[in-house]
Amino acid sequence: MEIHIINKQQIRRVVFFSLWGFITLVTPTDGILDVIENGVLRILAAALILVIIYLIIILAVTVYSKRKRIIKVFNLHSNHSLYVEYGDLFNCGPSGERKNIAFAGNRCFDAAVDDDLVGSSKIHGIALKRIYENGERDQDAVNEEIQSNLLLHEYDKEMLAAKDKRSGNLTRYEVGSVAEIKGLQNEQYFILGLTYFDKELRARVEKGDYIKAIASLVKYVSDRSQGFSTYMPVIGTGGADVGTVNDLIKFMIKTIELYKDETDCDIHIVVSDKEERLGLLNLKML
Repeated sequence: MEIHIINKQQIRRVVFFSLWGFITLVTPTDGILDVIENGVLRILAAALILVIIYLIIILAVTVYSKRKRIIKVFNLHSNHSLYVEYGDLFNCGPSGERKNIAFAGNRCFDAAVDDDLVGSSKIHGIALKRIYENGERDQDAVNEEIQSNLLLHEYDKEMLAAKDKRSGNLTRYEVGSVAEIKGLQNEQYFILGLTYFDKELRARVEKGDYIKAIASLVKYVSDRSQGFSTYMPVIGTGGADVGTVNDLIKFMIKTIELYKDETDCDIHIVVSDKEERLGLLNLKML
């Protein structure tokens, strides 16, 4: 299967020439200009007609695309589906829905939202802040919950020296590790260990590790979703910076397809309105 994401400009051109071809079949368009004898004016009038038609198509495509917030990509197992949609990751789906929310963090699984280890404006930081601000668990409790869950999976890990990471947890887990903790109310968080820190605490990931991590997350979702819808952002667009939104979403879709026959939940890839707009109507699965 090949995935094509066609931009709005391409769609407009196709629609325009298709519409114009249809009009010329049913209407003698050249006769419309017969009343204009001056050759230059005829050319200008023809150009004006084309521009007006093109602007109408632009307006129609833009309005309809903005109204279309979700698209089904393909079927998964047991009558479930993969969707791509625009929205807020933490406010998608019906109110009160039991759901899983998957997102990426660093491989030390730090829980301190201090704009040093974990950025407060990143999805990882927003997720943890939601827990802290709710008042049920503090940073230490969440950190303990994360570490306890990681131990259940027996992931490979290494100990870092304090000189290599000046703060936070010093145990770094293998790429693709997933920590599962309780979110708010009916939420379950799947935190993907994706990035590592350099000495300046800048999050980094190699493309090979990114590929491995996404596959590991999708496999985890297929194993642990419990049939509940799973929502995830376009992973890798934050500090990891491993590709464009278009490139990453295509890779995520391809990876999910590998596990589609064993994934017993709906999966929603949620594209933030702040990110590059893909034009969901232009997402074609061939």
